[in-house]
Amino acid sequence: MSRDHRTLRALLFGLVALGWISACARPTELTERKAAEILEGASFEVAPVYAEVPQVVRWGPESPKDDYDELAVRTLRNLEREGLVRLIDEGSPESDVYVLRAETTPEGFRILGTVPSARGPALRARIAEKRIDGLRNFIRHPDDPTVARAELVWHYERPTRFYDLFETKIDKPLDRPFASLVSFRWEDGSWHFAVIAEKVDPSN
Repeated sequence: MSRDHRTLRALLFGLVALGWISACARPTELTERKAAEILEGASFEVAPVYAEVPQVVRWGPESPKDDYDELAVRTLRNLEREGLVRLIDEGSPESDVYVLRAETTPEGFRILGTVPSARGPALRARIAEKRIDGLRNFIRHPDDPTVARAELVWHYERPTRFYDLFETKIDKPLDRPFASLVSFRWEDGSWHFAVIAEKVDPSN
């Protein structure tokens, strides 16, 4: 075999191999079943749910009391009754300033976590679980079979003893369906998904 023939044969083999690799990398049409598989490979069916309460609640003439402040005080009182925090009144009646500070007890220190929040350091506890129920309203892009969006439906369940104590939990009713809007796309040789809206009411 001549050198030219060997070169031509190697070139043809390379083109065939490149075509085979490209074919393997090309995605199939995105279906609802495939979308579910993408999510299963990247997330858990069950996730813990937490609630928090500020360690310090304050209001006064310059920062009036709001509805959340009332929920925070009631939550701290609930935790105090459980022996998890000790409350210290640091307010000043003369200036109409209310300040309530919570310090964890030895038992509370073992149970309650601390996290930063918009109202300063907060106490946190696990109050329930979030369970995935599945996909609904799957819609594929009319012009691109590798792009789609859907609703990932889920609900809160299995409340812990802290579920009722944390009155600061917002919109976390048990066993009521919610949904996250997610999008899917093929990019850089693999499937990707992104959350468009974290929490919506799927009945709308």
